[in-house]
Amino acid sequence: MKSSPQLTTRELSRVRKVQSQFQLIQKSDFKDEVCGVYDLLIGTGMETNEAIRKTRSALKAINYPHATYDVVMANLRASGRLRKHPAQKDARCR
Repeated sequence: MKSSPQLTTRELSRVRKVQSQFQLIQKSDFKDEVCGVYDLLIGTGMETNEAIRKTRSALKAINYPHATYDVVMANLRASGRLRKHPAQKDARCR
């Protein structure tokens, strides 16, 4: 059995850099998927909570392993999808 050659520290740092860039791309793609599905559902007039549930279901159906409630909610919050509009907030206070 052949043993694999050891990587130098320079090669290891290059591999780690490529891995971190790939992970950033994957996170960005996942966030785009979450927001895209959610926006489509909200655009049909669906309530927010139902749209979140359906978004999770849709992502799980296409085998996204991170389609948990917490991760989906964090992505939607980070993208500003769950914020109340200032005009609505002012109308409630009056």
